[in-house]
Amino acid sequence: MNIVEELSFLDKKPRMKALFLILFRAEGYLTSIELGKYLNVTSRTIKNDIKQLKEDISNDKILLISKRSLGYKLIVTKEEYQNDIREFYQLQSSTTVESDFDFRVSYIIRWMLSSNMPLKTESIKKKLNINFSINKELQKIKEILSQYDLTLISRPYHGMSVEGEEFKKVLLSVRMYKYFDKNTINDFGITEYNVLFSCDNNERKRIRQVFLKTLINSRIVFSDINAERFLIFLIYFRNKCLNNLIFSLELPEINFQYRNTDEYKLVEEVIHKLRNQFKGFNFTDEVVQFLTYISIFSTDLYRFVDCTKEKYNTLIEVAEETRNFLLREMSLCIHIDTFDDYTSLKDLLKIMIPISLKIMLNVSDSIDLRYSDFKNNGYQLVLRFYIRTVYEKFYKKYNYQFSDREKYLIFLVFCGILNRINLDHKKLKVAIIAIDGRLSTQQTKFHILHYFSDFIDTIDTRVLYELDCKENSSYDLYVCSAYGKNLNIRYYPICYLEEGKEELYYINTLKYLFYQAYEYEKRLPKFNFETRSIKAKKRNNNSLQLKTYDYIDLGSEIHLYLNLNSNKEAFKIIKLIDHEALSKTYNLIIDIHIGEDKQKLKMFFNIIQNIKNKPNKLEMLSEEETSYSYFLM
Repeated sequence: MNIVEELSFLDKKPRMKALFLILFRAEGYLTSIELGKYLNVTSRTIKNDIKQLKEDISNDKILLISKRSLGYKLIVTKEEYQNDIREFYQLQSSTTVESDFDFRVSYIIRWMLSSNMPLKTESIKKKLNINFSINKELQKIKEILSQYDLTLISRPYHGMSVEGEEFKKVLLSVRMYKYFDKNTINDFGITEYNVLFSCDNNERKRIRQVFLKTLINSRIVFSDINAERFLIFLIYFRNKCLNNLIFSLELPEINFQYRNTDEYKLVEEVIHKLRNQFKGFNFTDEVVQFLTYISIFSTDLYRFVDCTKEKYNTLIEVAEETRNFLLREMSLCIHIDTFDDYTSLKDLLKIMIPISLKIMLNVSDSIDLRYSDFKNNGYQLVLRFYIRTVYEKFYKKYNYQFSDREKYLIFLVFCGILNRINLDHKKLKVAIIAIDGRLSTQQTKFHILHYFSDFIDTIDTRVLYELDCKENSSYDLYVCSAYGKNLNIRYYPICYLEEGKEELYYINTLKYLFYQAYEYEKRLPKFNFETRSIKAKKRNNNSLQLKTYDYIDLGSEIHLYLNLNSNKEAFKIIKLIDHEALSKTYNLIIDIHIGEDKQKLKMFFNIIQNIKNKPNKLEMLSEEETSYSYFLM
C-alpha cells in the first residue's frame, strides 16, 4: 500500500484532512491556537484532533511531533513520500479544505441540487448526524445561492428546494465539486450528486487527453484549475446524454454573438473529436452555447491583442464600461487620475471581459481555490480599504460579486498603478566617515557609486576631525562603519554599516538611506507625536470624535483615521497609554489633500506601509522626531 492509499481515510474526515494538509504545507511549527483559527474551532478541539491524527497515521513514513511553546509539526520522512502527497493533493490548498461548518454547507447544497425531492430539516440533520439547529448553515446557503440568482424555497411540511434557471443550478453544482484535481475521484457521500459526475477512470483519462491536446493546439489558454473544471462540465453533460435526460438550460437571450469567438471553435472541435471516440457526446446546440460561455469564463486573456470586438463583440463594450467604472470610482477614492495609466487600462479590460459575460447572465460564478481571504496579507492596507469600497459600489450598480481571485487580480492592477508612479528626487551630498583610514572605506564608496550614482551630487571621504573643524561642511547623508556606534558622532542622518558583508547587504541597507533624497517632508504634512494617558472607560469612546474620517485597522493596536481630501494638512500620531490595563494603542489622525498629486499619494502610502511593517518604530518614536526618514530608514 502506497502512502496516498494509507491517507485515504482522510476523505471521510474533512476537518482531519484540513488539519493534515495545513501541517503538511507549513514551513515550521504551528500552535493549537493558530490551527484553530484556520479551522474555526477551539484550541482544545485541535489538541484532540492532533491526538487522533497521531493514532491514525502512526507509521514510519509520517511523524507528527510537538514542542512546548512552538506547537506541532508534520514530518514526512522521505522525499518520494512528500512528492506523492504533493502530486495527489496538488490543487487542494490548505486554505480551501473545509471546516466542519463549510462541510455541512457544501453537503446540503450538493444534496439539494441533486435531489428530485424537497429536503426536510430533520432528514438533513439525520444525514449529517447532528442534533443542533442548522439556521446558520441555511443563512450561508442563501448567500451562496444569491450569487447565482437562485432562491432557497421552504414550504411547511413539504421541505426545502432550490429554485431558479437550470443553467445557474448547473454552474453551482459544478462549483460545489470544488476540487478540480486530476488525481482525485471525489466521493461526496451523496449518491445522487456522485452520479452527476461519475465516469470510468480510464475513460476520464482518455477524455482529458483529447480535450487537453485540442486546447494546446488552439489559441486559447486555460489555467490548470479551469481546464480541470471544464472537463467536469463535459462529464456532467455526457452523463445527461447517456441517461437520455432531456432538459432545457433556460439560457437567456443576450446580445452576444458567441459563434464569432475562438472559444466557440474550441468547444466545437473538442466535442467533434469526443463524439467520434466515445458515446454520450451528442450535445445540443444549447449545451454547446453554454460550454462556450464556460470557456470564455475560463480563458486566460494574457495578450491584449486578443481583446478585440471581432472576437468578443458586445462583451468589449460592457468590459470597457465596467473597467471605466472601477477606474473612475478608484480615482474618486484616492484622488488621482487612474485613467492615464495605459497598462492598467489594458490589464483591467482583460479581467473584465469574462466578468462582463457573467454580468450579462446575472451570475457571480467562481472557482476560488487558494484565495482564502482578500481581507489582507499586510500589504497596501489603505489601497485595499478603498478597493473594497469600490467593490461595494460595483455590486450595487451591476449586481455582481467579485470572487476572491478576481479581487486579487484587480488589486494587482491598482498596485501596478502605484508602482509605476516615479518619485522625483534631489541629488545628495554624501560624506563617508573614515574612522580607520580612507582605504577602509573603498568598498563602501564603490557600492554607493555603483548602485546609487543617480542620487549623488558629491561623495567625499572625511575623517572625523575634518568634519569637526571645517566650516560649512554639512552633508545630506553620513555613512560610517559600525564601530562608529561606540563614538560620539553627532552627524545626522547617519547609517552605520557592518564591514566584510556581501554585496546584497550594502544594497539593501543603503537603499533606505537614500529615501532622504525624495524629500518626503516637502510633499507630506509635517507630522507630530504626542503621548496621552487614558482611562479604560474612555478608551472605547475615543473614536467618536473621528467619525468623519475613514477608519483602517493597521493591526498591532495601530488605528488609522484618514481624510485624503482634507482642506488642511496634518499628520498626528497619538500614543494612548492605559495604565490600568497596562496597554497602549496608537491613533494616526491624518488630514491630507492629495489633489491629483500622484507622488504625494505614493509617498503617503509608503509611510503607512512602513509603519505597518515596522510597528516597533512607533514604540521608539519620540516627540523630538519630525523627519519621515525615521520610518523609511
